[in-house]
Amino acid sequence: MLEESGTHMASGLQIGKAAKATGLTVDTIRFYQRIGLFKVPARTSGGYRVFTQNEIADLQFIGKAQELGFSLSEIRELTLLRQNAHACPEVRGVIRRKLANIEEKIVALQQVRDELARSLRKCNRALKSHTPDDRCPILSELQRENRKARVDEN
Repeated sequence: MLEESGTHMASGLQIGKAAKATGLTVDTIRFYQRIGLFKVPARTSGGYRVFTQNEIADLQFIGKAQELGFSLSEIRELTLLRQNAHACPEVRGVIRRKLANIEEKIVALQQVRDELARSLRKCNRALKSHTPDDRCPILSELQRENRKARVDEN
């Protein structure tokens, strides 16, 4: 076991300091360990986890990959590929798939944006000619769509 010396260990950092160093939370680090994305580091004789510089670098890699929108399974794949010096073609494939996925999401978000913009224009027109007894046309439309979806399911 490693020897303790305050919050810094002779060969690493306790989990709280590791969290600060990586920008992750303690719970996130524990979660990564629990799902096997990150190995459980060594412990001191007092039972504290201690993280080496290599483990800190691994956590930073995982955090950066998440910032870029990679899923945990994609990060697992990238983590395995990091161990292969000739992984460039495989990494390129992962990135291409991710870019294609992002492009699909952008198209879907643009469609949602356009639909919301149309709804806002309808609201503005309705408010100009609105009487207190009128129902909101958008809520009525959403209710019709909901009923239609339920009928289509049956």
